[in-house]
Amino acid sequence: MDVVQNLTGTRVLFIAPMFFGYEKLIKAELEAKGAFVDYFNDRPDNGFWTKALIRVDRRLLARKTDNYYKSIIDSTRGKTYDHVLIVRGEAISLRMLQLLRQTQPAARLSLYLWDSMHYNPNARKLLSEFDQVFSFDRSDVSEHSKMQFLPLFYAREFERSATWEGTPLYDACFIGTIHTDRYKVLEKVIENLEARGRKVYVFCYYPSKLLYRLRTLFDSGFRRFGSKYVKFKGMKLSEVVSRISESRVVIDVNRPDQLGLTMRSIEALGAQRKLVTTNSDVVNYDLYDPKSVLVVNREAPVVTDDFLYFKEQPFAQTLREKYSVSAWTDKIFQ
Repeated sequence: MDVVQNLTGTRVLFIAPMFFGYEKLIKAELEAKGAFVDYFNDRPDNGFWTKALIRVDRRLLARKTDNYYKSIIDSTRGKTYDHVLIVRGEAISLRMLQLLRQTQPAARLSLYLWDSMHYNPNARKLLSEFDQVFSFDRSDVSEHSKMQFLPLFYAREFERSATWEGTPLYDACFIGTIHTDRYKVLEKVIENLEARGRKVYVFCYYPSKLLYRLRTLFDSGFRRFGSKYVKFKGMKLSEVVSRISESRVVIDVNRPDQLGLTMRSIEALGAQRKLVTTNSDVVNYDLYDPKSVLVVNREAPVVTDDFLYFKEQPFAQTLREKYSVSAWTDKIFQ
């Protein structure tokens, strides 16, 4: 996909979580389009307890977080930005956001939500301050007239998977963080496949060894599952691309009560790999085709061999381009 140099000279203040390198992908894409980008983490630090306390209730770290955003505002006060893009908006307070707007009156303020507001209640307090708000979750968009629906994206690196012509090493793969009931559902999917001799690659990331140990004390099923699959260091994007390239199918297990398609779902499309997902809302997307996308029940997931081995190319090129990181940035900065 050709880069459209439509942001030449645009100055962007970009505030987003450090999340498996996706913030780097967005920054690199904006710079490839000609923008000058200053990036800041959306939290004072990326430690587990900082993230956890902000997620539980940002007021627990209100002073530390406000001081952090004050330092961002002070350090950029001498610059004039055309656009301020904030992803997630979990940590910033309303007061700091208002101060940011005061110091950058010429900038267009945009918020992108890549989590449901059910899991990010702070965002509700901020909506009115933004010029435009995008969400990957259809249910949030339906409840807020100001929001625009914008699914997630896949990185250019997945073109390597799309053109990979080797023999698949795995029938299916799962790569992701273990949260909520995900391990229970995933375990059933693995059992369904391996009972028929199908080979599954599984990489499950868990962010805290301490919380992992605590959870294993009270959940014997998680202890059994974790001993086989859980890792405490995330996988590099290049490795994610390689494992997906080597697989016929990508497995996705969404959070309960979250309709938005996960990053991994979109990456399956980018990689030209079929998708097995528990997210029933996928049928409302233009990428849905029962030959390419299989919706399974969380309680009794079944992945048939007919789906696994059907040979047709999963997704049209024009459809894939619509979900690229290039198209995603174009939508926000149009």
